[in-house]
Amino acid sequence: MKPKISIIVPVYKVEQYIHKCINSILTQSFTDFELILVNDGSPDNCGVICEEYAKTDRRIKVIHKENGGLASARNAGLDIAKGDFVGFVDSDDWVESDMYELLYNLCIEHEGDVACCTSMIHYSHKTLITGKHQLIFHNRNEAMKAMLEGELYDEVVWTKLIKRNLIGDIRFPVGMTYEDTAFTYKIIHKCKKLCSIGEPKYHYLKRDNSMMDNAIKNIKIDAILIYDEMFCFINQNYQELSGLVTLKLANSALVILNLIASSGRFKENEQKYFKVTNILNKYFSRTIKLDEYPKNVKILLIAIKIYPLLYKLIINNLLKWRSA
Repeated sequence: MKPKISIIVPVYKVEQYIHKCINSILTQSFTDFELILVNDGSPDNCGVICEEYAKTDRRIKVIHKENGGLASARNAGLDIAKGDFVGFVDSDDWVESDMYELLYNLCIEHEGDVACCTSMIHYSHKTLITGKHQLIFHNRNEAMKAMLEGELYDEVVWTKLIKRNLIGDIRFPVGMTYEDTAFTYKIIHKCKKLCSIGEPKYHYLKRDNSMMDNAIKNIKIDAILIYDEMFCFINQNYQELSGLVTLKLANSALVILNLIASSGRFKENEQKYFKVTNILNKYFSRTIKLDEYPKNVKILLIAIKIYPLLYKLIINNLLKWRSA
């Protein structure tokens, strides 16, 4: 018999975290699931650990593949998933014991295509709960608006349970960050009913790993490219919501431009800089509404429109002023 739920866990270099993750899934109060562990070419003992777990529980399937990144690993899991519903857990995170019982029952009792809960985000110095609200039902348009606003729920897949036939051939974009964003809005578009409850059932571990240093060393503009693609889709199907996408695009663009301008390696990232400013300026006269931004952000956006390098000059002068 096929399982009710397929839970997909991409695994890569998480030897110290993976036991807690897998154990939290195996002890779920809802037991009719398959656990698909995708060893994404992990160089440590993660592959061996996955196989050891598979020997103890017939619900576990292990895939070993060459390293291809998070999106590639999730896609490999989707390709063999048999459950009526699909959930995703990152291998350094863990879930409450009743998470999948809650989400599955919401979908079955209320005929939902997608169910989502909230999460607890664990930083090194604090823990944040992402939201608490009563059970809410949204149709497709309401769900798309709520996802873009991000107050009740957002684009992440790990707080969600999704009907597998809704996913179809939708896959995560390989080789890009912001893969959840690129995936989820396409799912929402096919969703007739979404159930959302503000109960924090997912524990997300925010590992430091010098994330800012890594961001500066390897500056990516994937967020801009994905929001640019998303805008075309949203503008065609939900025109009244296109401004929300532009707002996300503009905010992400300013973060990336700030990184490039202040990194001390402008020449190396010059092409990315101008690609981002070109995309940003494409929306300036159409959907970027300056009254939605603080005064200092308005100045920066106008500077980019007048002359893209003017933004870099302003940022560098601000940094000099602050360090003086």
